[in-house]
Amino acid sequence: MKSYGWKDLLTDAAIIAVVAGFVLVVVGSFPEFLGKSVPFLK
Repeated sequence: MKSYGWKDLLTDAAIIAVVAGFVLVVVGSFPEFLGKSVPFLK
């Protein structure tokens, strides 16, 4: 197992931030679709 450095941590954090932002945009764009398909979110 290789060492886990700060650069790896920053890279993972950036990827997670981009993915989370994309998910938030998708969820924000389709609230009525998600409300119909995923009723337990309400």
